[in-house]
Amino acid sequence: MIKLSLLVIAMFLGLCQPAQAFSKKEIQAKRVIQSPNIDGILNEEIWRDIPVADDFIQMDPSNGMPSNYRTEAKFIYTDNSFIVGVMMYDDQPEKILKELSKRDDLNNSDFALLLIDPFNNGLDAFEFMVTPMGVQIDAKVVKDKEDKNWDGVWKSGTHIGKEGWSAEFEIPYSALRFPKKNVQEWGINIIRNIQREKEKISWNFIDKEESGWVNQSGVLKGLENIHPPTRLSFSPYFSVYVDKSSDDSSFETNYRGGLDLKYGLNESFTLDMMLIPDFGQVQSDDQVLNLSPYETKFDEKRQYFTEATELFNRGEVFYSKRIGASPKYMYDVEDGLEKNELIQENPAEAKIINSTKISGRTSKGLGIGFLNSMIRNTFAEIKDTVSGSKRKIKTQAFANYNMLVFDQSLKNESYISIINTNVTVPNDDFIGNVSGTEFLLKGKSRTYQLKGKALLSQRYEKGESDEIGHHHQFSFEKINGKFNWSFSNEMISDEYNPNDFGFLNRNNIIKNNLKLEYHINKPKGVFLAQHNELTISHETQYLPTRFSRFTIYYKSRFKLKSYNSVGIYGNVRPMHQYDFNEPRVDGLKLRKGSFALMGLWVSTDYRKEFALDVKTEYGARFSTDNLRIFKVSIKPRYRFSDKFSMEYNVKWNRQLDDMGYVDSEEIGGIDNVYIGIRNTAYLENKLSSNYIFNNKMSLSFRARHYWAKAEYKDFGVLLDNGRLGSTNYSDNHDINFNTFNIDMVYSWRFAPGSDLALVWKNSISKSDEQVAHRFVNNLKNTFDSTRFNSLSVKLLYYVDYMSLKKKG
Repeated sequence: MIKLSLLVIAMFLGLCQPAQAFSKKEIQAKRVIQSPNIDGILNEEIWRDIPVADDFIQMDPSNGMPSNYRTEAKFIYTDNSFIVGVMMYDDQPEKILKELSKRDDLNNSDFALLLIDPFNNGLDAFEFMVTPMGVQIDAKVVKDKEDKNWDGVWKSGTHIGKEGWSAEFEIPYSALRFPKKNVQEWGINIIRNIQREKEKISWNFIDKEESGWVNQSGVLKGLENIHPPTRLSFSPYFSVYVDKSSDDSSFETNYRGGLDLKYGLNESFTLDMMLIPDFGQVQSDDQVLNLSPYETKFDEKRQYFTEATELFNRGEVFYSKRIGASPKYMYDVEDGLEKNELIQENPAEAKIINSTKISGRTSKGLGIGFLNSMIRNTFAEIKDTVSGSKRKIKTQAFANYNMLVFDQSLKNESYISIINTNVTVPNDDFIGNVSGTEFLLKGKSRTYQLKGKALLSQRYEKGESDEIGHHHQFSFEKINGKFNWSFSNEMISDEYNPNDFGFLNRNNIIKNNLKLEYHINKPKGVFLAQHNELTISHETQYLPTRFSRFTIYYKSRFKLKSYNSVGIYGNVRPMHQYDFNEPRVDGLKLRKGSFALMGLWVSTDYRKEFALDVKTEYGARFSTDNLRIFKVSIKPRYRFSDKFSMEYNVKWNRQLDDMGYVDSEEIGGIDNVYIGIRNTAYLENKLSSNYIFNNKMSLSFRARHYWAKAEYKDFGVLLDNGRLGSTNYSDNHDINFNTFNIDMVYSWRFAPGSDLALVWKNSISKSDEQVAHRFVNNLKNTFDSTRFNSLSVKLLYYVDYMSLKKKG
């Protein structure tokens, strides 16, 4: 079997011989004794007689044409750091756009970007960016996806002069991972953005009709006898929280302290430990009313779980929000109350004891990632209102989370990975395990690729039947040129369940997709770029095999020469479909009629002080279940100055005659499932603003009000054929749901890697069965509900071992 697999791979790679070789520029770096003054002014003697990287080529708008703006870059290095100077000429320096932003955010501004691929494998890279106002942005790039959660410690300086603007980057070797070799060859590229002209250029040409952009870097030579330093840093923190509920006149004060530690085990691997974490200042999740059978997925905003996690995303079985999520039995506490008892405390999150990550890649391209996290026992506290006695109920037992990944880089930006996740809860005699592989194979021409994954889930719990399921997905794709296509097959068995550590909305499906794409990346007529996609999707249930749905998706987007953009999208289901998940009972299905949806969006030029995004959708079923969908989103933004901007976003969604599960009961050994015919709506208002004092200090404000409601008109009992029969069922399932949040953050980076943050958080959540119809009255009732306020101060200080060593 292994020999056959190798033969197939060899045949595939043989079929994909290059049509033409990649054109890669080369540049020499020069060793110097000491670093220049990093102020952005390139007039020091040290920059004389250094080889120049020039002749930049356009990425946008005219991909492949010479740049209209002269740019020169030089590369030097010392025993401790890699240094780059970039001179960006501009005949009108007074017109350079330079709006300030928070670190790792980019607003309406020019920028210079340094891309370093130390292993020169075309897959993984470090990205360092700076704006004319000195705002730093950095990221790790994995499979051409930027992860801006990575936060390096490096120096930069910028200067605006008569001939344009210039920038200097000093990247300490401790911020990079590179092979332990006497002679290094790094992938390198410089990208410049001239924002007022919307011209983006690169030193080594990045062909937008080629797949990937890290792999289209040039080559840096001349790096010799540099050695990875001891990479050891500590980030101790101390925080104070003052919390108050509107139902309680007293204040609750908490003091917290902990430590993040990073240690370079060798030149390739880094140990990252989090001891006694504190995530109290993380932005609030955007809660929504969810009437579907699927779990709501929230974005991870805890920096530790978003930084240096690129290897853990292989196979899509890692969802870090599982760590420290809601305790398993939190919602069972109320059912266990006895007479005269009330819940005094019921934590909404399980507390994390610590977490450890080890990740890196060897000089031979083997990436290894290991993650371990532990959560402690969590208890709810119950009080007897008569005797005053208290008791505790365990809502979450101690649990251990592990993930291990091996990822081998291959030629032509290809790779193959082996993945395992494991969740163990000893007290519950529970083990959840997922193992599998993921691969990507490209030929030398990078014209075609074969990718896929195969996964096996195993769940064992005392007193329960073992669950063993599988999931595979394979696709063959043409990825270069104007016209691209892909064909994919995906199968998820009925017992595949990665959700102890991962996230999967639904299993028990077989899906086949054919995707066609046509892209024009050069100006033509009134368009700067055109992108069109058509996808044909056929889906069945895995077990038993039954037809589910057939859908045609389409999407087109156009960038105009005015730098406004417009797009249309939608989908058509020309025949009825069967929903096997909505009934919540195995063996039943809900029949839904043919359906079509169409959407339109417009986005204006963000260079202007006022910009506007508008999106609207309309959808309808063409059958007796006369579903209609209306959606509108309007997002204006205004830039008052280079320091102050505001954005408002309003979304409205209305669905008429939607069908959804409401209840089920067993009568005579038969499950009766009741489906409601309902009108649903939600209105979301978000207001955000930022005032940037300078490139190290900012004040941000974000307020969100979300109002959702569902009114049931009629009910039906679900029949075996998926249609609805008449019923006398008439329980009230109407719901009126509101949530309101404020997040206000003052942030000051007072030293490299060191931050002071002052945060105010306000939250309200209210749900009842009385549907409101007037916005003002509904908002007043929401504000009359219990409000929770939290004011916190957190100080985090970055301590670097090498810096301390230099200072003796």
